[in-house]
Amino acid sequence: MARAVRDGVALAYEEAGRGDPPLVFVHGVACHRGFWAPQLGPFAQAHRVVAVDLRGHGESDAPHQPYTMQVFADDVAWMSGRLGVRRPVVVGHSLGGLVALELAARHPECASAVVIIDSVLLPSAHRPEIVHELVASLRGPAPAAALHAYFETFFSPHDDARRKSWILETAVKTPPHVTSSIWEQSIGWNDAEALRQCRVPLLYIDAGTPNADLVRAGELRPEMMIGKTVGSGHFSQLEVPDQVNA
Repeated sequence: MARAVRDGVALAYEEAGRGDPPLVFVHGVACHRGFWAPQLGPFAQAHRVVAVDLRGHGESDAPHQPYTMQVFADDVAWMSGRLGVRRPVVVGHSLGGLVALELAARHPECASAVVIIDSVLLPSAHRPEIVHELVASLRGPAPAAALHAYFETFFSPHDDARRKSWILETAVKTPPHVTSSIWEQSIGWNDAEALRQCRVPLLYIDAGTPNADLVRAGELRPEMMIGKTVGSGHFSQLEVPDQVNA
């Protein structure tokens, strides 16, 4: 593990391998770079790979601030420049996929392609109500219990029980001021506009969850490719890595 400091905030990362194009991996909310273990080894055999801990997660600092998609995207762009990672394929799971999309829209010179894995994209009109309830719970007297209950919905009957326990135990370690801010700020983020502005090749890997309106996404971005995995819940990069990696 290494750290780079941006404007006083230490951002943790790890890297391995050599070869182009490089790949940058961005984890989901309440996760960390360790959620990419099944990808880093295989891809490092032929590519330079970098996995980051977003601010507020893992071994990165967690300042009290608004945690917006723009802040995360700026961090990843800054980290790529700091490490000399040029034109990487940016691969993001869940929140990380939205960060990758915002990165491509906000910093068009940075990414050469974007892979989004089962992110909440163009959600239903009921999404803000769900998020407001979650944010209130995360700011209530039992934030760990609230996050645990929400994450319980992310799994399928096929998922490994021990891995599920590890994911849940990891998630609740993320400070609630971070998770509540992420979900609160996500309501104001314009995913449709980010899709329109993304000009690099784009792949969405669908785990079969109701997270994305892929029909509308395809209308906004007809060039977007869609892949599908089977046999897992939301954490497909961990549960069915051979499918995701392919």
